[in-house]
Amino acid sequence: MYKMIYNSKSESSFFFFLLSLVLFLTSLHAVEVQVPWPEFMARQDPIWDRMPADYFEGPFVGNGLLGAILFKDDQKPNTLRFEIGRTDVYDHRSSMEKPMSNYASGRLPIGQLLLTPVGEIQEVHLRTDLWNAEVYGELKTSEGTLHFRCFVPCGEEFILLELKGEGKEISASISFRPEQGNHPRPQLQQKQEMVYIPNPPFTVEKKEEMEVITQPLLVGDDYATAWSDDLQSDGSRIVRVSVANRWGKMLTPATGSASDAIATLQRARQQSLSALEEKHREWWHHFYSASFVSLPDSRLESFYWIQLYKLASATRVDCPAIDLMGPWFRKSVWAAYWTNLNIQLAYYTTGITNHLELGEPLYRLMKRHTDQLIQNVPVEFRNDCAALSNPVGYDSLTAPVRLSTDPQKRLSLIALPWLVQMNYIHNRMEMNDEELRTSLYPLMKRTFNVYLRVMTLGEEGKYHIPLTYSDEYGEAPETSLNIALAEWGFRTLIECANRLNIDDPLLPAWKEHLEKMQGYAVDENGIMIGKGVPLDKPHRHYSHLFGIFPFYTFNIERNSDQIELMKKSVQHYIGLNGDSCMYKFNGAASLYAALGEGNQALRWLNRSLEILPRTEPTVGPNTLYSEHGFETFESPIASSRSILDMLIQGWGGTIRVFPACPDSWTDVAFHDLRAEGGFLVSAVRKNGKTFSVRVKSLAGEPCRVSIDGKIEILKLSKDEEIVLGEKNLVIQPIISTDQPQNPWGLH
Repeated sequence: MYKMIYNSKSESSFFFFLLSLVLFLTSLHAVEVQVPWPEFMARQDPIWDRMPADYFEGPFVGNGLLGAILFKDDQKPNTLRFEIGRTDVYDHRSSMEKPMSNYASGRLPIGQLLLTPVGEIQEVHLRTDLWNAEVYGELKTSEGTLHFRCFVPCGEEFILLELKGEGKEISASISFRPEQGNHPRPQLQQKQEMVYIPNPPFTVEKKEEMEVITQPLLVGDDYATAWSDDLQSDGSRIVRVSVANRWGKMLTPATGSASDAIATLQRARQQSLSALEEKHREWWHHFYSASFVSLPDSRLESFYWIQLYKLASATRVDCPAIDLMGPWFRKSVWAAYWTNLNIQLAYYTTGITNHLELGEPLYRLMKRHTDQLIQNVPVEFRNDCAALSNPVGYDSLTAPVRLSTDPQKRLSLIALPWLVQMNYIHNRMEMNDEELRTSLYPLMKRTFNVYLRVMTLGEEGKYHIPLTYSDEYGEAPETSLNIALAEWGFRTLIECANRLNIDDPLLPAWKEHLEKMQGYAVDENGIMIGKGVPLDKPHRHYSHLFGIFPFYTFNIERNSDQIELMKKSVQHYIGLNGDSCMYKFNGAASLYAALGEGNQALRWLNRSLEILPRTEPTVGPNTLYSEHGFETFESPIASSRSILDMLIQGWGGTIRVFPACPDSWTDVAFHDLRAEGGFLVSAVRKNGKTFSVRVKSLAGEPCRVSIDGKIEILKLSKDEEIVLGEKNLVIQPIISTDQPQNPWGLH
């Protein structure tokens, strides 16, 4: 309901009563969403007018567990390849190999579905229909035409391909090429001291009119693929591919996956295509309409919506957390979960886009394995500490950290404090105090108690952080990274204790350490890596600038006298050439957005999306990212976060609307983006000025909104809302007249 605020010396007067009533009734329809969703999403679709050559060019589909990516096969001529993936198909040998290594746990390949026409392919037309979450296309050949569409039905464990042939292409060939299920890292990055024993060979057999491939694992488990090609009464064909993994689903015994895959396809054959399609589309339409963003730049707008499609294809509320490739397998040295940046960036947008449900798998993982986080620290720390190293395997947070109170022994601490910070923001967007009290607050205490245990008090009365690692630059005392982490942790723990009315015995220690903590080391170029260690080599990680973003502890409001230092620090970071990775540039974009520098933020956002020769780290025509030839899922998501940082920021108890809008974005619209405190925010910018802002409270929390530098203090009860500025707030797509639609894909 709309919250109407007015001043009156006589609120009981009949005149003001009528005026209030009229304004109230008018305001019930003050926000009108006029989005023609099918047409709007159609202009975002990536389109291919030629055959995608590889993984970084092809269209993809997924449902959070299973996925397929389409491109030209590199082994069989004249063939379209569907690379099949399932996110929980992992090797898991940690119990066999001590110490745990990157060879012990990693994603495993499944195989490829191959579509080979009768004639030579002459024309290719493909399209990702984002609105309906499917890929469709046609292959024109010397012998006819093949029409097809492919999608992964919501809530199912199979991939569906529908084929219709014209001419001789009614006899196009479909086959499946299994791939031996061995961890790719030992093949791509051999280390003499590490010996990888291959998994047993896969087996292929015919069962129930299906082909079934079973891949045994060295530890005794298995996973299996079943596929079928069924002719329909109208002459079309439906191909279904199911991948089953009993271990990944935590079933006991974790063998017999083949029977699961067969049963899945048997059930699938009983389901009508129209019913599957209806359920699938209903889910996706509901998903997209949870929020809305429209920009005057069609390339950025399309990129933004493709990233939402990618996220919901890669994870769901009941699916595994996202690793470095999502459900689209590719051999990689990073076929695992990297916790010092990658998994964090993958979840950078789930809350702001009003899709908290997509973040649940990650935060449930932390809650489910808190005991592992405690076991990661040495025995003498386990009474009050928890930590996490890097990387980890599927459904595991076992990665020991070598904690020590010896200031000469290097500590690496980034993973868990950053994950806890993201979990906290997720919680504050939902405003779940019960979860905060019972689960998150205790984990936060353990996480930041590490700093209480290792920091030392100097003779000058300052608390010092000992030798720590600043990802991925090196080690130093007083690393800027850990100053930002510790400061955020102590501040937030104090706020939580006050909110929850907990008289925590550690409150005095948190306050004292916060007050007396040694600050950042700086030089002529700005913030240093740490004491005595300048930033003098290029790298993509912005760990030394975490205080500016994403933690906002060193910010333009609290530290207004240090703005020039912040700007100089960001400029020096981005000015060191030699490590041109995507998340360096979107990191710069979000850093500049935190400083209110919209034009610079847009500059570096655009740089992050430049399509370069494949020999360099680059985003592909399908928006997947290649770094040294290996897929890393998270970097494009971080670029979409940079877009959001230019539209809305919600740190320090204030919601900032259009805090870093570049001059060229004269017209912008967004609807129901989410901010901490449980607020949904909608806004329209016209002719370079903020036209109207709607704030809706989902939890009845205090609300401060900054619009064009002016602070509004709002008192909204739960489910109340207010429109600031022009009252007739209409949310509509922005029309870009000077840029082509459907800019992604291959044209």
